[in-house]
Amino acid sequence: MESLDSFDHRILALLKVNSRRTGEQLSEEVGLSPAACLRRVQRLRKVGAIEREVAVISPKLEDRGLVIVVLVTIDGHSPRLMDEFCQRLRQESVVNRLLWVTGDDDIVLVLHCASMEEFDEFAQTYINHEPVTGYKTLVSMREYQTWDAG
Repeated sequence: MESLDSFDHRILALLKVNSRRTGEQLSEEVGLSPAACLRRVQRLRKVGAIEREVAVISPKLEDRGLVIVVLVTIDGHSPRLMDEFCQRLRQESVVNRLLWVTGDDDIVLVLHCASMEEFDEFAQTYINHEPVTGYKTLVSMREYQTWDAG
């Protein structure tokens, strides 16, 4: 990938928080002209530094305001079993994030559920039997925005 300078990194940090920033808004934060900022954004897309831009939909709008983090352990930590399991999970609408991680747990799931009943149904289908050997749940009580363009 093409080398990026400090202006590029600053623009990326700002876009990571809000990809709809205008050239003028970027200019105020970065110290380049609006046109220069937009040219850099176009170049960052072209070189693959920006892979895609997505809309983050509020779980409340989808009646999925219950956020549950699940730490999953897979039998024998088998890469093949984890990959197959993750491929099945990717199809589920309640799965917002799915991470294959290091440490005591193998997979971290961030679920957006409408209710505990919906989570229970998910758990009965996916995580209460093989290849899962254990899991821990963390239910979010409050969400704070943590992205920082700094």
